[in-house]
Amino acid sequence: MRRIAAGMVLPLVIAAAPTEHAKEYRAGGPPLGLLPSTTPAGERVVTSGTVVAMSVLGRPDAAILVGPVALASGGDRRTLPRGTVLAATSVPGLSDGTGQLFCERAEGQPPTGQMLLGLEAMPRASASDARFCLIDTDKDSFFDHALLLGPKSAGKVPFAIPKVEFGLIQGAPIGENSSVKLRYVGASDDKKSVAFDLEVFGFGRMRALAGARHTVSIVKLPAHEIIAGAVLTVLSYDAKADAATIIINRDLAPGHIVLPEMGK
Repeated sequence: MRRIAAGMVLPLVIAAAPTEHAKEYRAGGPPLGLLPSTTPAGERVVTSGTVVAMSVLGRPDAAILVGPVALASGGDRRTLPRGTVLAATSVPGLSDGTGQLFCERAEGQPPTGQMLLGLEAMPRASASDARFCLIDTDKDSFFDHALLLGPKSAGKVPFAIPKVEFGLIQGAPIGENSSVKLRYVGASDDKKSVAFDLEVFGFGRMRALAGARHTVSIVKLPAHEIIAGAVLTVLSYDAKADAATIIINRDLAPGHIVLPEMGK
């Protein structure tokens, strides 16, 4: 990322939203970081219950604006000065290719207990809450689109803005045995595939996760599967021992995952 010299005059970025109609957008859970782990490299034989990949959970990332930006969408206008810190969040309904979103805090709402723990990027929105989010769609450390969240977002879509640079503040580990694990289960009921479970541990306790079970067909090997960003290959399978020879071509980390709320 470029450094800004002292005294440099930064232009104010101004943008307005188009009138294209779309559904109302609201903030979802914060994307937690998947930090580098110690997943073994190379081929290995795994049996039922073996953890084949693991990543430590990190707190949500944040972004700090290098330059100011003025935003306008309908009747909502906001100027975010240089140095504003925005929290990473997810927005259900946006396409996966949109890029990571960083949103301003809702005003007048105290932090929740989870936010104090660094597990919630922002307080829950109220019925009258509206906030702007900035998006880096091409991952070049410049925000190039914005989006209005909340009840006033009905009929709005992400809109282009002149690029404004930001610095990324990456989340530190949550700690207390908080991690994501990929575990080999063994043969599925149909005997034509093997199963792997994605498990989430927050503060040492397992948390419910929708869609945690993943299967890989063993009808024709080798077979590949992408699970939470990890690229897993099943090279061979021993039906008698219910053991698979696998290799992790790409680990769970680095990346992000949106998880159920966690509290102690």
